[in-house]
Amino acid sequence: MHKKLLTSILIINLRTNEFIMRELAIAIPSNILEDCQSLSDKTNKIGIIARAASIFKVTKIHVYKNKGSSDIDLISLLLKYLVTPQYLRKNIFPLKQELKLAGTLPPLRIPSHTVNRKHNRNTVDIRDGLCIKFDKKLNMAILDIGLNKYGILKSRISVGDVVTVKIISDSFKGKYFLLEKTIPNNYWGYDVINNNSLKEILNSNFYDINIITSKFGNSFHSTSTLISDKIGNNPDSNIIVVFGSPKSGLMTILSREKIDKSDLILINLFPDQGVETIRSEEAILAGLSILNSYF
Repeated sequence: MHKKLLTSILIINLRTNEFIMRELAIAIPSNILEDCQSLSDKTNKIGIIARAASIFKVTKIHVYKNKGSSDIDLISLLLKYLVTPQYLRKNIFPLKQELKLAGTLPPLRIPSHTVNRKHNRNTVDIRDGLCIKFDKKLNMAILDIGLNKYGILKSRISVGDVVTVKIISDSFKGKYFLLEKTIPNNYWGYDVINNNSLKEILNSNFYDINIITSKFGNSFHSTSTLISDKIGNNPDSNIIVVFGSPKSGLMTILSREKIDKSDLILINLFPDQGVETIRSEEAILAGLSILNSYF
């Protein structure tokens, strides 16, 4: 199994000029594709969600199981495929029917998706590497970093792990790059997490601010001050924005799973909307845009 260890996004505090760590996550249901009729429709929808998440620097995408048809495996597969650098995809993802249309999607073009196949020793070269072999005796890992030769990382990691590394020498034992683990100071992509329920996510107490999007929620203007105050009191607050499915809103899901609403912020992001329904991918893109403009 290939694992990628992603970091929280580094955000600069304009008042102190210090970097702070913050998670911005979204949660989507396993039946978010229930209004799609074909693999092409499903692939395109996940592509839009992945792009929206990357535009607004989402660091985690939770896919929670929900009643009804479930595409949790397909959703996770496509999201992971899209966030993986192109030079690692062939080694991580075997040929699958579910991915046959993924190549038609627009690339995310996030900083981790470097297209430079040559190392420039005059620049800081940070990239993701896939562990293809680990030498226990020497305590060294050999990584594929998408260049003309492999890299050596003096660290104990497992074959199949994807880690973010920096090239510190282009000549180790004459045929390797020498690497070290690093934390990028810009957006590096999102992690994908499958959850058994929405309740499992909200009860984890990992997120300081839990935003529930619902047409039955309060107006954004009436809740924006509350969110601002929470962030002001804790600048590195971890935030999650939860979205429902095309056929079952979040109030129904909260009620069915008996989730305590007392610590949740219920927001109607689209009051007085001009259309009968808002598609899930539209809600994610527009919703994150509204929140981004304030926070």
